[in-house]
Amino acid sequence: MLLTQKKQNQGFTLIELLVVVIILGILSAIALPQMLGMIGRSRESEARSLMGAMNRAQQGYFNEKATFARSAEQLEVPVGNEKHYIVFVNLTNSFTVGGLQGAKGKDNDKYGTRDYAAAVSYDPFDRTYKTVVCRSIAQGNKYQIIGLRSIDATIGTGRVAGVTGGNNAQCVQSSEVETVEEIN
Repeated sequence: MLLTQKKQNQGFTLIELLVVVIILGILSAIALPQMLGMIGRSRESEARSLMGAMNRAQQGYFNEKATFARSAEQLEVPVGNEKHYIVFVNLTNSFTVGGLQGAKGKDNDKYGTRDYAAAVSYDPFDRTYKTVVCRSIAQGNKYQIIGLRSIDATIGTGRVAGVTGGNNAQCVQSSEVETVEEIN
């Protein structure tokens, strides 16, 4: 009787263990890319919220000065402590150019982030603002907007590409960007 009990309590077979390992491998292969994508999107919220805040600050600046700010220092938006982005305002902003700003990822490939750009326009006839926030969709250049670069990070100035301001703020589709948020 003791011999039959010992044979029943031998444990798992090699085939059963292999099946469990294969199932766990398949599940982790499916879940890992989705988890990394969610982490990248959560890091992008930093840039997205800053672009929205800078758009609103540009509107306030325009109400006071009748032109758009040319540096983050003029906007009085606290920038410089971002973890994954360098944020700056277009150096050539004006009434005709509009208010353009950008958030360039410090290392988009490493952190799974994408570049952002934003614009504010003012229509003097309707006396209305239009704002837009754009995000890179180009995988070929690892989610970077070409031409988006910081010139002086200390005062938050740079060159912004991917959006247009003027009288009609919009994303420039030829720069491989998509519209994330548009407010008329």
